[in-house]
Amino acid sequence: MTHLAAADEPAHEDFTQQQLKSFQVAVKSFREHGFSPTFIHAANSAAVFSFPDARGDIVRPGGTLYGFTRDVLSPQIEAPSFRPVMSLYARIMLLKQVSKGQRLGYGCTFQTTRDSLIATIPIGYADGYRRALSNRGRVIVRGRFAPVVGRVSMDLTLIDLTDVPDVRLNDPVILLGRDGQLSITAEEIAETIGSLSYEITCGISSRVPRIYSNR
Repeated sequence: MTHLAAADEPAHEDFTQQQLKSFQVAVKSFREHGFSPTFIHAANSAAVFSFPDARGDIVRPGGTLYGFTRDVLSPQIEAPSFRPVMSLYARIMLLKQVSKGQRLGYGCTFQTTRDSLIATIPIGYADGYRRALSNRGRVIVRGRFAPVVGRVSMDLTLIDLTDVPDVRLNDPVILLGRDGQLSITAEEIAETIGSLSYEITCGISSRVPRIYSNR
């Protein structure tokens, strides 16, 4: 096997083709010396869709198995209609009415511009919810988007639910996933903070409980 370094980058197609050629030469040499590899494989997610010659006997899709497309595959191919399979949830642990002009969170980076309903959820950067989402991220609560306000701390995050009706303690909060027509994808989060969808999903720490579903 080999791993293609730039199969998702059209500007480096020549480099990828050279990698494949070198790999094929190596496979031929092995066979000429009496070795018969059980499987020949070089295709990661990007190569599966962009370089059919890389498929060999088996393929190694990674991000596409999670439903990633746009920051995993070449921008020159039409994105498959995959459905992301990973979600991240928290629940509202505190609801507080906050008057206009109050500063919230470490560093006082957010100040309310109106009387606001602020919720605290028990997730933070120690869980893998990135600190870079401070004052930039968004969540879904009761079928509406709501912004992250203030700095994401180690264990807690604040969200502004002023425009979300009928919220209650213990309501679910979607940080990654879908609710009806609304969704927050790993690719969206990655784009917001200048990262990659792989880094978002791989970064969810071991202290976050995993629930596996076959739905």
